[in-house]
Amino acid sequence: MRRLVFSTVLALAIAVSMPVAASAGSGQHAAITITANSDFTAPGSPTGCACVTAGNGTPGSPYVIGPWAITAPSKGSSGWAIMVDNTSDTVTRSFTISGISANYSGVPFTDPVIKLAGVNNLSGTTISNISSNGNGRGVELDSSSYVALDQLSLNKMTGNALFINGSSHITLSNSKLKATADGQVPHNADGLYALNSAYLSIGGVAACPKSLVCNTFDYDTGWGVYLQNTHDVSIDHASANADDTGAFVLDNAWHVNLGNSTAEAGGPICITLNGQKTFTGYHTDLQGGLLLINGSHDNAIHDTQIAGGADIGIGSGGNGVFGNPCTNSYEPFSPVEPPMGAGNTFTNVCYPTTDIASLKPPQPCK
Repeated sequence: MRRLVFSTVLALAIAVSMPVAASAGSGQHAAITITANSDFTAPGSPTGCACVTAGNGTPGSPYVIGPWAITAPSKGSSGWAIMVDNTSDTVTRSFTISGISANYSGVPFTDPVIKLAGVNNLSGTTISNISSNGNGRGVELDSSSYVALDQLSLNKMTGNALFINGSSHITLSNSKLKATADGQVPHNADGLYALNSAYLSIGGVAACPKSLVCNTFDYDTGWGVYLQNTHDVSIDHASANADDTGAFVLDNAWHVNLGNSTAEAGGPICITLNGQKTFTGYHTDLQGGLLLINGSHDNAIHDTQIAGGADIGIGSGGNGVFGNPCTNSYEPFSPVEPPMGAGNTFTNVCYPTTDIASLKPPQPCK
């Protein structure tokens, strides 16, 4: 039986030092929706978004949306802060979104602060200097490509901090992604959840600080980074510290290069909520530092530290039990996720425990 460490807490706080830009702009603005080129208008315009502060929409001078403090979501009590919807191919101008703060709360956990849909091959598409606390999902990219994400400060989100869905050629740098809602269905509270996506660079780009952590996914209630049906991903100089569930999960993922990073999953946490004890992570058997499941193959894990205390350090497949910190017991879990596939390599990696025969005995980090 794998070792499990239980912790009972009433409150948890952490401060993570990250390179971030100046605060988003204080000029207030209503929620913004772009569905056509005609929506890109300057402040004071009676039509369109009245939100473009610079640029002419060309690749060399993209429209700039921001800095703005968004005062309410698009539907009053739900919806987005900013959405660019190009699913009808009516947006052809280049744009950036920069300096946005979401100054509201209480929206459903699936409602994004920033959403791009069908935005492809528009030169210079950048989302940067975005801040939000406790506002549903952070950034959502649906069927979009060639988007640069930089300096996202998404804290205590009640949904995914970043959801990359059916998208490709996405870069992420200098960001802190944290989702902390309790009792969510799996994937609704991950730091980064990438589904059916490809060619992602999570760090390892010129915007990252040299030889320092570029992106953090720390103390997420859900999984820190979960890649599902996703391939050709580079994760470099990342910190994933997800006590409640797991740090990195590769689920039918391939050609993932994970290096120069740290992972820690110290065991699920039990809290007292409304007088009742409840665990704060997902109900799952995927609890650990690095888990490769469902045939994940041909991935390279190197120069990475996986710290101890979790149910498993590096694991293949699910283990069929849920470690419940509130009852201090293991509970049967099904269905059990299939193990990893072939071609995965582990070089200069330290870890406290493993169920992969070729990696035994464990190599604890010094």
